[in-house]
Amino acid sequence: MNELDLPNLLRDFAIDAVAITLLAYFIYYLRHRRRDATIGYIATNVAIFVVSAALSSSTALNVGVGFGLFAVLSIVRLRSDEATQSEIGYTMVALVIGLMTGLPGLDTEIKIVFSALLVATMFIVDHPRLIKPQQYQRLRIELDRIITNENELREFVGSRIKGDVKRLTVLEIDFVRETMSLDVRADHYNL
Repeated sequence: MNELDLPNLLRDFAIDAVAITLLAYFIYYLRHRRRDATIGYIATNVAIFVVSAALSSSTALNVGVGFGLFAVLSIVRLRSDEATQSEIGYTMVALVIGLMTGLPGLDTEIKIVFSALLVATMFIVDHPRLIKPQQYQRLRIELDRIITNENELREFVGSRIKGDVKRLTVLEIDFVRETMSLDVRADHYNL
């Protein structure tokens, strides 16, 4: 069993805190204004930091421990609300920063470089001037009828949302209940 070195632990937590604050608040929150997701990223990051620091002091770490952590987190992820791909990206970066900064094996300079690389990557790839934000709204719609003609379905959905349907995908058809689920992209809608 390894003893935790408090000065090093506090230094590593400072690196982690700066990185997750830049990522979750200054990049994600200021762009997307989702308080719930911002809190989730910070909480997940700090929790992973604590777990990785605690595990490193109590047992020898191997790749299996890392895979175990991600397996547990994937179960949590499966039980939560549906997330967008960019939210999954932010979640993964928050997890990696917490895990990497919580482990004692890396030099401080490497932790700083890796944290900066991860935060800078998200700043760049989520920058609205480089990759334009979604131009269409995404809706998941449940209909209480089955419409098999694509043009008729598009027209029906457009009239219900009072908008222009850009893309429509049938996700599920239930012939027993006579319902269908749709993934719809529209440039505007008025419900």
